Amino acid sequence: MAKHKEVDGNAEEDEKAEGVQKSYHAAPSKPTNSKPPPLISAASGAMSGSLISACVQPLDVLRTKMQGDAAKGIHKSSVRTVTDIIKANGVRGMWQGTGPSVLRVGLGAGLHFVLLEQLKGLLTTRDAEGKQQLSASGAALSGGLSRAVAAMALCPLTVIKTRMEYTTSDHRRQRYRNTLDAFLTINRVEGPKGLFKGLLPTVLTNAPFSALYYMFYSGLKDKLSSQERPQAVVNFSSGVMAAMAATVLTQPADVVRTRMQLGLSGAAASMSSLETLAAVTKTQGPAALLTGFAPRVLKRTAQTALVWTLYEELVPGLSKAFSFVAAAMAFQQQQKQLPSKPLEHPDAEGKKLAQEKDGSQNSSKRDSASSQNRT
Repeated sequence: MAKHKEVDGNAEEDEKAEGVQKSYHAAPSKPTNSKPPPLISAASGAMSGSLISACVQPLDVLRTKMQGDAAKGIHKSSVRTVTDIIKANGVRGMWQGTGPSVLRVGLGAGLHFVLLEQLKGLLTTRDAEGKQQLSASGAALSGGLSRAVAAMALCPLTVIKTRMEYTTSDHRRQRYRNTLDAFLTINRVEGPKGLFKGLLPTVLTNAPFSALYYMFYSGLKDKLSSQERPQAVVNFSSGVMAAMAATVLTQPADVVRTRMQLGLSGAAASMSSLETLAAVTKTQGPAALLTGFAPRVLKRTAQTALVWTLYEELVPGLSKAFSFVAAAMAFQQQQKQLPSKPLEHPDAEGKKLAQEKDGSQNSSKRDSASSQNRT
């Protein structure tokens, strides 16, 4: 009876272990939630932002140089500006300021996507059929607020990036060895306020851009999505069209930001954003607000569309990897809680069978001898 209970107990343990193992292997294939964990959003945003920002950095250098020169009354074409930068600093000059740019976009994208996913969860509603939907105003609000927070937090890196980009061909300006040297120098010479110069136009450049972009992006993606079109193509096409529209509407704020952060003519240290805007239009006309528009459109469109496309591709992959690791850790924890069985030597079973055989043989011999003695 006891032996029968022991067999049943072992069977139950084996079934429990088998069930845990099945759940362990099945866990990664379960569909993930519509809102990814903050860690997944941060990692996907940081990876996509850092990679793409380094690729499009020459367009940022060109835009900053054109806007800075225009503040001095120097107007050159994009081709002429690129030629001057390469003559002064070589091809490497086109990647000046890449360090702070990668940090700014990588950290900013990570923070932006984390906040965006949280705000989307709060603003998403369900329709009559029970499907989740995000209205155009909800998309604009979540995109704008998340980018505004990221822009304010990373304004010092924006200032450093802008100044390092503009020193590519202007040897009369303060030059910085690296990002840390720029941070320490600006803080020492201008104080902490210098690291947040142009904060308002920085927010006005980024927050409305992201609000408009995400509103356009969400609407276009919903309309273009279908079974026949690859999702990556839909994401990229939606991103390109949304970025172009949002860039056009935020161009004036970008010109004001550049002039204030560089401290160039028409943007004295005591001037506010509105005063700088008025000075630009008064001295150079409204057309000055479109300076550097071409490289900015190319850069913003390519960067934003590629970052969002890569982000949309990374989130499912990282979510599956995260689920697999979590399931593996849970499986190991459950395995530890199961009753442990003593480990046996590979030859132990064979020795045990041999001993049982010898015992049965000896028993038979004893039975045979006792029967002979009786006779």
